[in-house]
Amino acid sequence: MYDWPERRAHTDARWAGLRDALRAEGFDPPGDLARGDDLSALWLSPDLMIGETCSQPLATFLNGRVRYVATPLHDAPGCGRGTYRSAVIRRNPGADRPVPESDAAQIPPGVLTGRFAANEPSSMSGYVTLAFDCEDLDLAMPADGDILWTGAHRESIRAVADGRADFAVIDCTSWRLARQFEPASEDVHVAGWASSRPGLPLITSLATGDEELERMRRAVMAAMQAVVLDRPFLPTRLPDRRP
Repeated sequence: MYDWPERRAHTDARWAGLRDALRAEGFDPPGDLARGDDLSALWLSPDLMIGETCSQPLATFLNGRVRYVATPLHDAPGCGRGTYRSAVIRRNPGADRPVPESDAAQIPPGVLTGRFAANEPSSMSGYVTLAFDCEDLDLAMPADGDILWTGAHRESIRAVADGRADFAVIDCTSWRLARQFEPASEDVHVAGWASSRPGLPLITSLATGDEELERMRRAVMAAMQAVVLDRPFLPTRLPDRRP
C-alpha cells in the first residue's frame, strides 16, 4: 500500500524477505509481486496468497470474503503498535503540529474549513477517519460538493499545495514518504491530527485453511515486525462508498 515509485526497490526487497519466509513454511509464493490498478480484484482473487489492504475495505466489502493474517508495524511519527493516524494538512504558513500523546484526535477550530481533498471514499486514513472524528467531536464534515476526490494521498497533498483544495488528511506513513519524495509537501503543514486507528492489515484468500494461516503468520513474523490484532478493523458507521 506504500508502493511509491521512489520506493519500488524497497517494496520489492520487503517482498523478497516475506517470499523467502513463506517458502520456509512450505508455501510456493510467486517470485515477484503482482501489481495492478484493480485492487478489489486482487484482494478478492481466489489465488491471493497474501496482500495488504486498508482497514475500511476489510470492515466493509471484504468482511467475510478474505481472512485476516497480521498487521505490519511502521515507525513513522503517528504510528503505534499496530495502529496509525492521519495528519490534517493545510497550505502554509504554519508550523507542524506535533503528534498528540493520546490516541484521541486533535483538530483545532477552523482547520476543516474550505474544500477537502480526499483520495477515495473507502479509505480509512484519507476519508473515513475524518468522518468518524467529526461525528465524535461534533464537527461539521464537508458536504459531498466540497470534496475533491484525488485517487491518491500524494495527489491530495498536491491539490492542497496548489490551491485546488484547502485541507486533506494523510496517513502518517504516507506523510513521511511525502516529506522525503514529494516537493509539494514543502508548501503545506500539519494543522491537526486524526485519532489512532488499526493499521493496514495483511489478508489472504478465504480458501486458506487454519493450519496454513498459522504457518503464514509465522512467515510474516519472521520477515517483518508485525502483530496479530484482536480487532484489525473498526465496525463501520458509514455506507460502503466505493467510487
